[in-house]
Amino acid sequence: MLGQGRNGAPLSYRGAPPSGSGGGRRRALIVLCGVGALALLLVVGLVVSLTGLFSSDDDAPAQTGGVEQSSTGAAPPEDAVAGSGPQAEAALARQPMLDVTVDAGLPHALSTRSAGSPIAVPAPQQVTGALVPTGFPATEAGAIGQVLEVTRAGMAGADPQTWARAYSSLAEPGAAPPEQTPMGRNLASFRRSANMADTGPRNGMRLSWAPTSALTKGATADGSYVVACVLGEFVIDYKGRVINAGLGNCLPMRRIGDQWRIASGPAAWAAPATWPGSAEAVAAGYREIQQ
Repeated sequence: MLGQGRNGAPLSYRGAPPSGSGGGRRRALIVLCGVGALALLLVVGLVVSLTGLFSSDDDAPAQTGGVEQSSTGAAPPEDAVAGSGPQAEAALARQPMLDVTVDAGLPHALSTRSAGSPIAVPAPQQVTGALVPTGFPATEAGAIGQVLEVTRAGMAGADPQTWARAYSSLAEPGAAPPEQTPMGRNLASFRRSANMADTGPRNGMRLSWAPTSALTKGATADGSYVVACVLGEFVIDYKGRVINAGLGNCLPMRRIGDQWRIASGPAAWAAPATWPGSAEAVAAGYREIQQ
């Protein structure tokens, strides 16, 4: 069993091993062991990575075992930082976020509390002829909407190359390379650990991400630069056997003309890996989104 889903129903592996000859039983055992390895991967690999395995600040000191934990126990406030300009932007992007335990992203009980009222995310105005829908208003909710669409498009198949294409389509010159963002590093690490090719699908496996909530980490005083974060449910479906976890993504966004673009400068600190709707998600500041 893997705990409870967001609807409170128990989560478990579905399906049964095939019966038949000794060879069939051996093949079934290999399949079940593979699924068990995926579950272990999610607990030990993906969830750990999402809670700080990869720092967004390349200059930060390495920690024991390659795991870098946040130095703060509280989520940054949703407020403007002092001033504007490159220094204020870099400080906001690099500011650590809530430090959570390694199992916070796995399915578990939902909280009866909330971090605030739901966020009404506006719809994009430009949805055709572009890899990522755009055309969001010059508001923090608009920045969240743009991060959501970049993440939704980039997470298709949990493929680092798909992430790179979606990210690069909206990145301004001087933005962190897609492979050096927390999401790019996590996807590459996930595929290595799962014995998948660097790009493309794996036979019998479906990978998906669906957004559930979001937060604004902060904005510069002039409002032209916002670090926005989205959280969703990451689902691994391997031949009908399902594993779920919370997966978040934060991006630094700059308003250029009538569009939000991924800003130049350092990548944003990795988003807290929490199960959507859980007490940890509330503590991180994630609020339900309405679209």
